[in-house]
Amino acid sequence: MNTDVITIRKWLNELDTALEKARSFGPIVLGLNKGECLNLVQQIRAHLPSDIDKAERVLRETNRLVGGAQHQAQLTLEQAQEQARQIIEQARREAEQILEHARAEQKRMLSQEEVYRIATAQAQEMIESARQQAHEIRQGADEYAYEVLTQLEGVLAKVMNTVQNGKVYLEDYLKQRVGTRR
Repeated sequence: MNTDVITIRKWLNELDTALEKARSFGPIVLGLNKGECLNLVQQIRAHLPSDIDKAERVLRETNRLVGGAQHQAQLTLEQAQEQARQIIEQARREAEQILEHARAEQKRMLSQEEVYRIATAQAQEMIESARQQAHEIRQGADEYAYEVLTQLEGVLAKVMNTVQNGKVYLEDYLKQRVGTRR
C-alpha cells in the first residue's frame, strides 16, 4: 500500500478521534481544536495520491481528443459534401454541354431525312452517354462520401474507445479509493 495512503488514513483516524472526543450539543461540536482539524485536512489534501491528478489529466485529454475528433469529423464531412456538390455540378455542366451539342447537331441536319435519322440516333446515343456519365459521376460522388463517412466512423470509434477506457480507469480508481476507506 502506498505510504501516502497510509499517512492519509492515519490523519483521517486522528480527525475521527478528535471529533469523537469532542463534546457535542446536538449538531454542534464543542471542544474541538479548529487549527488541528484544519491542519489535518490540509495535510490530507497535500498528500492525496497522484492517481487522482492522473485521472483528471486523462479526463481532460479525453475531452480534448473528443472535441478535436468532432471538429475534424465536421470538417471532413463538409469537405466531402462540397466535393460531392462540385462533382455533381461539373457532371451537370458536362451533360448540358453534351445535350446542347447534340441538339445543335440535330437541328443542323433537319433538312435531310436520312441525315436527320442518323443525327437523331447519334444525338440519342450522346444523350444516353451523357446520362450514363452523369450517373457514374453521381455514383462516384456517393461512394466517395460513403468512404469519408466510414473513415470518420473509424476515427469516432477510436475516440469512443479512448473515452470508455478513461471511464473504466476512473471507475476502477474510484472503486479502489472507496474500498480503501473501509
